[in-house]
Amino acid sequence: MAKIPDKQGLFFELDGVVVASPRLDAAGDIPFLDRAVEALARIDPRQFRLFVATSRQDIAFGDLKERDFTRFCEAFLRRMQAEGITISKIYSCPYHPKGKGRFRKDSVFRKPGPGIFKMAQQEFDLNLQRSWMIGHTTGDVLAAQRAELGTILLRTGRGGNDAEFTVEPHFVEDDLWHAVARVNQFEYSLRV
Repeated sequence: MAKIPDKQGLFFELDGVVVASPRLDAAGDIPFLDRAVEALARIDPRQFRLFVATSRQDIAFGDLKERDFTRFCEAFLRRMQAEGITISKIYSCPYHPKGKGRFRKDSVFRKPGPGIFKMAQQEFDLNLQRSWMIGHTTGDVLAAQRAELGTILLRTGRGGNDAEFTVEPHFVEDDLWHAVARVNQFEYSLRV
């Protein structure tokens, strides 16, 4: 009989959740949202692996260059490392069925598809039913629901007001700080 994985993942979108925009400012700094770095530091790395799960429609339509996003991700990972926060992997999908050039195609990894979560499950032996997604769009929530993750919709970023899909997240929180507190509270209640 196959063993059910017990490893948990906590996935989050970048813009609207952790940063204002996935672009470095003029000084080369990252525009973090208030208390976002501190929130990520409150996640127990012995319990959760951290993952970025992002659909990059801005790359698909030419509003953000792929190389600029790569530079941003490198800076983001350096800052996380400096803060003692381990990001296991950044999953990003630059494709869209109406995108431009080589980015014009559909992909199972583009939210609201569950491909990012399924890939992480295979690569890291995760139990998705014990994992979480923190996002700011209805696509974030729907993708996670399709993969059977717990879902938290934030009021930051688009705050679920994109009206693309009708979803019922497990929780709605003001920001990443409160979302992490909710996850920690929920997980603690399962242990006592």
